[in-house]
Amino acid sequence: MAKEPAFVLTYGKSGIGKTTDAGFSFPQGLFIAAPGALKSVASTCGYMPAQVHASNIMEATEAIKQAANSGQYDAIVVDDFSFLAEQTMVALEQRHSGFKLFGALRQAILTFRAAARFAGIHVVLNCWEKGPRTYDSGDRVRGGPDLTGKLPEQLPAMCDLVLRAQYDGMRSPWKASYRVAPNADWIGKDRDNVCPDPAPINLGEILRAAGYVISRHPAVPWQEEAVAVLAKELVQSSTITQTAEEAYKALLAEHGPILAYWTVRDGLDRAEIAKLNAKRHATFF
Repeated sequence: MAKEPAFVLTYGKSGIGKTTDAGFSFPQGLFIAAPGALKSVASTCGYMPAQVHASNIMEATEAIKQAANSGQYDAIVVDDFSFLAEQTMVALEQRHSGFKLFGALRQAILTFRAAARFAGIHVVLNCWEKGPRTYDSGDRVRGGPDLTGKLPEQLPAMCDLVLRAQYDGMRSPWKASYRVAPNADWIGKDRDNVCPDPAPINLGEILRAAGYVISRHPAVPWQEEAVAVLAKELVQSSTITQTAEEAYKALLAEHGPILAYWTVRDGLDRAEIAKLNAKRHATFF
């Protein structure tokens, strides 16, 4: 039986790679993004995603409903949801103030959340990061998506997967990782219990490992088989770097640098996720 679509939230500093990862992961998705926000997808992934612009969360909610009903897309990516929340606050300030303003914003986000949860396709929200903080009352709030009030906890509560993107100097070639394990300082969540911590910044492979159907770009029907073959070789290889380099050179000669990088990236990340999960489940402690 097919799994219900995933509802995912990622958050982290600007420029760490969330948008580019979404481009690699959801080439048949609809991106709700500001003009110019997807330049990194075009330059790094080699294509320009389907895109619409929303000025506020209410417009994004309607865009999700229309996209879900159209049957044209298998995912919706909202980039960047924190900016959209700021724009929504500006729009609502024309009609509300004080507690009513924050109440109206909360209601807009919760209405959006319901539309996303029941859209029938994968929905991914990218957010800025807000660090842990302590209020004057002494209440401590964990770091999470950059939203107002209690929304940093309330929005992730309905998601299947909540990941924090952070700098990781030990990782190559992309110096960042996803963190999923919740702790006293940061929000994290994985209902499918397949995302290692840390994990490569590769939502597509994380979700595939959990059994979700994640489409490839229609122009590269060979890619999934190539990734599967390479990942199997890498899991068994004692010379991972050499195996990956050889695969890259072969793909480069036939398909060019972007598709070669994309395919080897997914193969490496699939193998890493598989090996980390095998190690994680090999012992109780």
